[in-house]
Amino acid sequence: MSLNDDDRFAALPLNPSVLEVPDVLRISVCCPSHDIAVMLVHGEIDLRTAPGFRDQLCRLFGAGPVMVVLDLSPVTFLAAAGLRVLVEAQTQAEKTRRRMVLITAVRCVDRALEVTGLAPSFHRVRSLDAALAGYAVGYEETA
Repeated sequence: MSLNDDDRFAALPLNPSVLEVPDVLRISVCCPSHDIAVMLVHGEIDLRTAPGFRDQLCRLFGAGPVMVVLDLSPVTFLAAAGLRVLVEAQTQAEKTRRRMVLITAVRCVDRALEVTGLAPSFHRVRSLDAALAGYAVGYEETA
């Protein structure tokens, strides 16, 4: 008697300890002004965490800031799935006439962007100060 794929998976015992996944990606967002949002990303961006990363970016873009700064300096691993999310976000930024800046002070992010040839597609800086240079944070124009 042969088992089909559904039967094989149904026959496997469910072991909750095997299904537990450690939290490998943390994201926090702050808005130094109404038109600037800064997303700080900690951990690994891979096939498993990229969908959550994408969801957070979509929410951030939906909030309407003119400038989005992604601080990727605490990222410890950036896989192809994470690169795809960054490319999608850059495309969205260009379509909606927003500016997206990446803080890439870590080798794994810079290396992934350079090896894939994507580096020229992004505005990259080494610090938040550099990302915000020329942008008057905290000051609103008045007529």
